[in-house]
This record gives sequence, C-alpha cells and structure tokens, in this order.
Amino acid sequence: MNGNDLDRREFVQLMVALSAGFAIGCESNESRPGAGSLSPAEESLLALVLALGPWPESDRAKAEDFAGRFVAYAGGLYLSESTNVVQSLANRLPADAMALTELDLKDLTAEERELTIQLTQQLYSFIEVRFYVANEPPWGECLGDRTRYTLAPS
Repeated sequence: MNGNDLDRREFVQLMVALSAGFAIGCESNESRPGAGSLSPAEESLLALVLALGPWPESDRAKAEDFAGRFVAYAGGLYLSESTNVVQSLANRLPADAMALTELDLKDLTAEERELTIQLTQQLYSFIEVRFYVANEPPWGECLGDRTRYTLAPS
C-alpha cells in the first residue's frame, strides 16, 4: 500500500462525514419546492426558522431562501413526529416574526420548549448561518481583507 491509498481513504471518509448542513447550503433553488406547495405544517416550520434565525427584516430574501431549503431537506426531522407541536409553537409567535431577540420559554409546554431549543441549536450549527452571524463572506468566497483576523471585532 502506498501513501496515495491512505490519502484517498481519508478523502472518502471526509466526504462521507460531511454534514447535511453543507448539502443544504450548496443546493440550488431549482430543486426545492416553491412556497405555494408547502403544507400547513411546513409553513409553520418555515415561520419558526425565520423567527429563530439571525436574519433581520432587511435580509428577508436571504432568510426565506435558507428557510425554504431547510424545510425541504431537514423538515422531516421535525415534522415526522411533532407536526402538532410545530404548528402550535408557530401560532404562539407574532405573524411574520423575524430574528426574535427573546422568547419566554416558561410560557411554552415541555414539547414546545424542547423543539425550540433543538431547532435553534440545529439552525446555528449550519455553516451558512454561522458565517452570517460572524459577518463573514458566504461559504467559498474569499475575504476582501487578508488581515481581517488580526483586527478587533466591530
């Protein structure tokens, strides 16, 4: 066995280990369903993603694009067992809520509280969201300033 075989194995292991978050971030808009074809449960999950995500109203288009991809590819994780919980939690939030700064968890049921925490952890684990929160350029785009990491946060 030569050194190249080991490198190929490591590369294959890396490719297998990539999270679904990378696939969601790179998926094109052409393959996901449009907003008009969503079920009421999917619409509720979409509203939760918009409310719990970091995007302000000024970035609504970017937020809706991400939320649509999230619902299309990861929505089954939340809708398979807890459709009623997703819908009841979405009904508790203000209409068209975006980037909520606070949410009182003590007013929620145990299932709603658990779903809120899980969904928030899931959202902020995606590379696309972490880069947005850190004010970094999108995944795969180079930084404009090479000394950015040496400067104090703004």
